[in-house]
Amino acid sequence: MSARRLAGIAVAGVLLGACAPIPRPAVLDELDHVRAGAAAAESRRYAPGAFARAEKLRGDALAALESEDRSGAQILGEQAIAAHAHAHALSRAARAEAAATEAKAQRSAGEASLAGLEAEQSRVAAEVDALDMRTKVARDAQPVVPSGKADTDREKARLAAARSLALQARLLCGAARLLITPAPPGSAQPAGASSASAQPPGASSTAQPAGAGSASAQPPGASSTAQPPGAGSASAQPAGTSAQPSDASAGSAQPGSAELAAQLEGATAAIKKLDAELAEAGRSARVLPAPIDQASRARAGCLAALTAARRAATPVTRAPGAGDALLTELSAAGTWSPVRDDRGIVVTLRGLFSGNALTKAGEARLRDLALVATAHPSFPVAVVVHTDRDISAKEEASWAARADAVVRALGPAQGAAGAGAPGSPSIAPFLAGSAAPVVDPGGRERARNARVEIIFVTPETL
Repeated sequence: MSARRLAGIAVAGVLLGACAPIPRPAVLDELDHVRAGAAAAESRRYAPGAFARAEKLRGDALAALESEDRSGAQILGEQAIAAHAHAHALSRAARAEAAATEAKAQRSAGEASLAGLEAEQSRVAAEVDALDMRTKVARDAQPVVPSGKADTDREKARLAAARSLALQARLLCGAARLLITPAPPGSAQPAGASSASAQPPGASSTAQPAGAGSASAQPPGASSTAQPPGAGSASAQPAGTSAQPSDASAGSAQPGSAELAAQLEGATAAIKKLDAELAEAGRSARVLPAPIDQASRARAGCLAALTAARRAATPVTRAPGAGDALLTELSAAGTWSPVRDDRGIVVTLRGLFSGNALTKAGEARLRDLALVATAHPSFPVAVVVHTDRDISAKEEASWAARADAVVRALGPAQGAAGAGAPGSPSIAPFLAGSAAPVVDPGGRERARNARVEIIFVTPETL
């Protein structure tokens, strides 16, 4: 080959090399690899701002390369890679925060579900305990054996016991009525009015011996010819309530109370039938078999109605304990000597009256009890007036006035607006007569039988 041709080839190679494009920096290829990876996709989702900044630097690097600024493209490409690394770090932090938030939400949902399961477990456990108790009671219960005939003296004693059981039945049914169909606060009528309104059909209120049930409380052998049949049922009905629950009362009570009202109506009907038998035994010139078995069943029926009313109002997710708290509070005062019976917490007061009016000391003690009633508005209050002797029809109005005076004394402290204020407890007077003496009615201390019982009816099971 000639020298001239070699020189031409060399010149052509120089010219071709001068026209070749500037090679692409390797950092840009690395940048494209980073941008296409999973880290960049995660950055685009959790750190869009940082990802956009890295993309801007990449665009600037490409623009510098197009303007043949190789050094600028190299620098901007490295900055874009660093920006992508920063965006990835931010995305990891954001992802961790999102995972923590989701974990907290799942924990809250789990705790709520656990609380619901615990509440359901408590409810089921309470139902199981109640069923176990009912099963045990049913298994251990013994059938009532008829009392059979007895001699004259024993029949008289049975008659007195039957009258006492009848009074207890009426008081228990009255307590159940306060829980099932409570009267509006401040609506309690005088006790005398309740005696008349609670008589069964056909009974004359003017011929009834005073004390509402005093006829059924007569000692053995006492004459009760002045008492109309069934008048004894008026003795322990709460003021303003009838012997049988009305449809309106049953419909206005809490859910499920229709069955409770029906149960109470059945127990009340048993009391009315018992009163008729007691009245017949009292009128008879000869000693008739005392209805002691019927009296026991009537009391049991009223106690069952009261227990059912309490069970319906007892929460299953916490221990009731309201009666225990009230008993503890009254006991701690040191002046009331409270006791507990089937009706609730009982405070017995004596010497409240001077004639038919309350004494100043009696009013003060009742005001103190009114404050207790205000602090425990869920406890209906029953005012039971006992006499120390059988009283005549003429005296009934005066004893009813005493019961009314006690109700009025307890009423004003029920709220800032006086009796009938919202949230105040229901108060109902009862005239018990002399059917439940605490000492010998013929002894020297028979005056102790005249007393007033303030009963805070326990609204829940023990």
